[in-house]
Amino acid sequence: METVKEWIRQFWFVPLAVVALAGYFWWQQQNSGPPPVPIAEFSSNAESGSSSTSENSAASSTASTATPGFVEVKGAVAHPGLYPIDGTTRWAAVVEAAGGLLKNADASAVNLAKVASDEESLYIPKIGETPPAGPTAGTGNPTANAAPGAGPATGTLVDLNHATAEELQTLSGIGAKKAADIIAYREQNGGFQTTEDLKKVSGIGDKTYEKLAGSITVSP
Repeated sequence: METVKEWIRQFWFVPLAVVALAGYFWWQQQNSGPPPVPIAEFSSNAESGSSSTSENSAASSTASTATPGFVEVKGAVAHPGLYPIDGTTRWAAVVEAAGGLLKNADASAVNLAKVASDEESLYIPKIGETPPAGPTAGTGNPTANAAPGAGPATGTLVDLNHATAEELQTLSGIGAKKAADIIAYREQNGGFQTTEDLKKVSGIGDKTYEKLAGSITVSP
């Protein structure tokens, strides 16, 4: 017993040192940062983030290429005219906005699945009607930049019932006066029933009609 007491008197500081050392390690543990992320996990997270960024970038790129505007649909639809598009609108949606196809419409002659582009024009023929030569959509505004008397753009027919005076003047031999006469005739008679009705317009005879027959059409 005397030996134990003697040891305590000589080494009384040892228990204090043990307690202090334990406290130091506890403090170090509480203030240390989170464990390092394994390289494999960090690489996986980085690739995931890169993939997400790429997808967002692609979506943003697609959105930026979409160009809104207006297109024209005419022919065998309930309400021919101009309709707005957002750059991703398909012709089927444009036709639906125009009141849908008429019962005698020949939808097989056009591609309604195509995305409509600003300034395009789509003509939907009736069943049995010969559609305009070439594509009926994707040609933009075929007569916007045509010079008077130069004839309509290739593959495009001028609709006597809907053409403007400028569009009528793209026909060979049709000037401002005859274009005005054509418009006056259709307004007075409720439109042209057939292309041959053009011969009823003052100043347009058989020879003029024969030259124009392949460049004109009529629609409701």
